[in-house]
Amino acid sequence: MGYSKNIGHNLFTQVIKIIFGALTSIIVARSLGPTKMGYVAYILLIFNLIGTFGHFGLTSAVAFFQKKSGFERAAIYNTNVNILALIAVLLSILVILARRTGWLLSGYNSWYILGGLILMISTTFTSHHQAWLIGDEKIIPNNNIGLIVFFSRSIAILGFYLCGWLTPFSFFYLNVFGMLLWFILIQIKIHEPYIFMVKLPVLKAELKYGAFGWWSALFAYLHLRVDQIMIKQYLGVTELGIYSIAVSISELLFLLPVAITGALIGRLYNLPAGDDGRMLTARTIRLSLYICIILAAIGVLGSFLIPVVYGLPYIRATQATIILLPGVLLACIPKIASPWFYAEGKPHIHLRITLLTFIVNLVANLILIPLMGINGAALATTIAYICYGGWYIAQLAIGENFGFKALLKLDPEDGQILRRLFRKGQA
Repeated sequence: MGYSKNIGHNLFTQVIKIIFGALTSIIVARSLGPTKMGYVAYILLIFNLIGTFGHFGLTSAVAFFQKKSGFERAAIYNTNVNILALIAVLLSILVILARRTGWLLSGYNSWYILGGLILMISTTFTSHHQAWLIGDEKIIPNNNIGLIVFFSRSIAILGFYLCGWLTPFSFFYLNVFGMLLWFILIQIKIHEPYIFMVKLPVLKAELKYGAFGWWSALFAYLHLRVDQIMIKQYLGVTELGIYSIAVSISELLFLLPVAITGALIGRLYNLPAGDDGRMLTARTIRLSLYICIILAAIGVLGSFLIPVVYGLPYIRATQATIILLPGVLLACIPKIASPWFYAEGKPHIHLRITLLTFIVNLVANLILIPLMGINGAALATTIAYICYGGWYIAQLAIGENFGFKALLKLDPEDGQILRRLFRKGQA
């Protein structure tokens, strides 16, 4: 499948998700209110965090080892699946013990914890299988599964709302069953024979390589979520509920990098001989940046409608959204460009940048949240994101010899390429 076809389909998919996802979030926010919204947002945050990073680097290594190692596909796949199953059992035990001792999620009953464990395990395996499909450049099948799950969840939320059944508990479980459905569908699509085996050389090599990607992804994720964790601890679930709306709106910008990154990863690992992917990567970054600038401007204008569409209890999310958007815009660059460092065998560069800018984010949140509340969290995040994106551009331009012109200046072909991408996405 062609790169432009994959990009176009990804863009079309994300546009649909933006439109219908915004409508769904409005229904949920108005139905639950800030306090209940924050209550659900926190437990989803915790279990998504554990599920997303419970692989300890295996998922981060999938595409590289599929295409650039001497190991057999069956050995890679089955080693990963069996080790992930073992990790899932151990993490489940740790979560249960942490909750029993009151260290984690003590304010949630056993049904929430059970659902959270299902969400965690489903997320772990779904992320791995998505990486497997991306490594094979099966972008469109992966997107189609995501759309089925997305619409199924959205229709279920609408149905529960119309019937008066939408509560924090039901909304939580709609998310849980949505991810479980995603795992089931993507497992069917994988078509890899299961064998109960673990190849230690494969495991050792993947963990060694994937450790860079795992730590980098963890710090990048905490970039996005440490502010919410700290708001819950400092200010409570009501403030978290208000801030979560600002985050969900501003992070709609990240749907574009999500649309592009998967296709770029697949292409960089499947380049023809003699093509290092430099021109492809530069053009992808350049076009994506300008699209994100337009979307950010629309987001600033749209943020004034928050109290109208979400309700007056969320009015303070408007200012937080406006503060967040410039930083989110710059943070799109690392999300788009990070595959370059992995394909070049330089994941340590991405790790160094994400670690140091995460520290900036953490320190800024510690200082600004007590002083300014949710606006302080937004400002701290934006400061860190500007450092993140600015450092990334400088590293690519100077350290990787792309040059600032190749990354930032549009050329006459760019407009034609954009038009072709959107036409192919709709085809």
